[in-house]
Amino acid sequence: MVYGNMMGKRGLAVNYFKLLVLCAFAVLLFITQPVCAANSVATNVKVIHASTASNHIDPQLRSISNELNSVFKYTSYRLLNEKQMGLGFGRPGQVSLPGDRTLIITPINLEGKRIRCQINIQKHSKQIFQTNVLLKNNSSVT
Repeated sequence: MVYGNMMGKRGLAVNYFKLLVLCAFAVLLFITQPVCAANSVATNVKVIHASTASNHIDPQLRSISNELNSVFKYTSYRLLNEKQMGLGFGRPGQVSLPGDRTLIITPINLEGKRIRCQINIQKHSKQIFQTNVLLKNNSSVT
């Protein structure tokens, strides 16, 4: 996030941190289409930059724009990165995030028709965020 007026280094750092937090939530939101097949989970991770700076929606995100707008109050969405992975249970996959951060997602197990995944965000190999999500098969986190 860059504003029109001049800000001190601290202001830029705080706004950059907000961007990174938003990206983390966007990543968590769109871990889509976990499909179980022969102990493998097909996972599509989208890293999205969202802001209120304009009314632009990235053409690659138009199909999920209603879902984004129902969850967030932002008006602009831009796809930063997308990665499709076939992950085995207990086998982590990685996606690069802004700010020298890395998302690590690991399918843990199948619980009925849901898949439990562990999600970690690291910076310079140091864990800064960790959670577990339980996803319905063939759905997104929302």
